[in-house]
Amino acid sequence: ALRGRGLDVHLFQRSGHVLQPFGEAVADRVEPELTAQGVTVHTATPVEALCGDDRIEAISYDGGRQPVDLAVVGVGITPNTGVVADTDIELGAGGAIATDKFGQTSRPDVYAAGDCATAHHTVTGEDTWMPLGLTANRGGRAIGSTVAGNPEPVGDIAGTAVVKAFDLECGRVGLIDDEAAREAGFEPVRKTITAESRSGYYPGGAETDVTLVADRETGRLLGGAIVGADRAAVRINTLATALNEEMGVAEVERLDLAYAPPFSPVWDPILVAAKVLRGSIQ
Repeated sequence: ALRGRGLDVHLFQRSGHVLQPFGEAVADRVEPELTAQGVTVHTATPVEALCGDDRIEAISYDGGRQPVDLAVVGVGITPNTGVVADTDIELGAGGAIATDKFGQTSRPDVYAAGDCATAHHTVTGEDTWMPLGLTANRGGRAIGSTVAGNPEPVGDIAGTAVVKAFDLECGRVGLIDDEAAREAGFEPVRKTITAESRSGYYPGGAETDVTLVADRETGRLLGGAIVGADRAAVRINTLATALNEEMGVAEVERLDLAYAPPFSPVWDPILVAAKVLRGSIQ
């Protein structure tokens, strides 16, 4: 949006690459796109201070100072649990309100959902805190049904997320970080492939990168990430469904995904990625 207004944009990222939750393969596509669109990207560069008297004048960082007229700050959030601060209601992962599969807290007559509450992770089986829009909406609806006398689980969460970076669409789901996968008791194996989004002879296609992560011992799919310029983000929903059903990579490879030249090649990029990853596991 700022580039569209003709502004000179600098992006400062504390971690080693942008879009940390989406993994390095996605960042490897996004960072050149940002640069091509005129954004100056500073990775592994923590901001030390916002400088100025009556208004911001510059950003100070390790080894430099960048004059600015405006700063957009994104530093994450923490769960707002002040409403239970003076109660005996227990907190859980991430400091959020601990809940069971029905959204019930440690106090039987109190329920919680949304950004203030924990959720059950589809892959790890552990409680986690992931403040996402669908989680809040789904949880509130389920709790309403439960307190009305029709118990309904709030559902598990896999961390399914999408974002757009200029012309690139990005999606992620599940465990795509090797360290997190190992902490959850898995032995992660990963593969990244590049495939066309449509049949090669059909106009409008674009290269789509798919990263899949699986457990070496069981072959179970653990997570994935997708990036591309042609409807890449919506493909992440296929992987989210596979995770919900605890599918193995071989099962993903056998999925009967739709084929027609305007929409996908015969071998959808997800099927290609599953085939390559299964070969690595074997």
